Amino acid sequence: MKKKIAITFPYVPFFSGGAELHVANLRDKLCQRGYQAEIVSIPFKWYPVEELWSQQMMWKTLDLSETNGEKIDLVIGTKWPSYLVKHDNKIMWLIHQQREAYDLQNIWFSQFRSDGPGYPYLQQFRDADTAAIKEAKKVFTISKNVSSRLKTFNGVDSEPLYHPPKHYGHYLCGEFGDYVLSVGRLDKLKRLDNLIRAMKYTDPGVKCLIGGTGAADVTEALKKLAKDEGVADRVKFLGFVSDEELLKLYAGSLCVYFAPKDEDYGYITLEAFLSHKPVVTTEDAGGVLEFAEHEKSALVTTPEPEQIGRSINRLYLDKKLARNFGENGYQKVKDISWDNALDRLLAYSGLE
Repeated sequence: MKKKIAITFPYVPFFSGGAELHVANLRDKLCQRGYQAEIVSIPFKWYPVEELWSQQMMWKTLDLSETNGEKIDLVIGTKWPSYLVKHDNKIMWLIHQQREAYDLQNIWFSQFRSDGPGYPYLQQFRDADTAAIKEAKKVFTISKNVSSRLKTFNGVDSEPLYHPPKHYGHYLCGEFGDYVLSVGRLDKLKRLDNLIRAMKYTDPGVKCLIGGTGAADVTEALKKLAKDEGVADRVKFLGFVSDEELLKLYAGSLCVYFAPKDEDYGYITLEAFLSHKPVVTTEDAGGVLEFAEHEKSALVTTPEPEQIGRSINRLYLDKKLARNFGENGYQKVKDISWDNALDRLLAYSGLE
């Protein structure tokens, strides 16, 4: 009989991003190894702040010891609050915690900022989180950046465990074109406004392609910004792109812009490098910098649009440099594989 593995993950209805891809890929790879793996989810809502306590209790009281009279052999916890579930054989592969109670505490939307409704309960929240994490037999994270946060705020040691992006083995390298590419969710933390403003500081021949969707107000604000900055004729919003189109966009790009604020991991860095393309990023981009090396595979600058624009322009005017950076990036990430990740993950499961 196949061993059963439950991957716990909270999902936001009508939304999908890198975390959702990660757990779906994890499930599929476990099934390919001969396990019976399922994603166990509860719809997640983080507001108002009282809702966080409800979410916490739902997961803490969820019984995953068995299903349909058959034992669940292993639980893999991923994101808060799903790793609060009780199980006698639980390991964690942490994507991230509830970041507004930690590194994003003082950002404008955090309910735990000093003037927010959750602030009086901040330490209680963190203590409960720490206790739940320590229940796991082993704690992995998706990056050194996530491990660093966990150590800083919770005093918990963990092991970074990298995994490849969805289309590993299918990325292509074509000509180095005339466009800087940005893909992913249109979100304020991704700082696409800096990219749009940066276009003023590039050669008129440089174009910007932005693939992905987001909240309507964010999307419209970015389109308006392009008009206000006088670069709307060079900035194209592609909306949702298919997997096939995505691979072609990477293959034909000059470089890839990916400069979010303190990113957890960032598939886009790996996707760019697997396509032999250099990355333009910033010195505060978090997990991106675990792969992107300044003047080797990437240009890492301050978040100011002028500096970002000058970096893009440098690659546009020196395609040989762009090609060399892209090759160095490829060498950096080419050996990150699901086989290696699963070998390490399951070494603590008692199943192998």
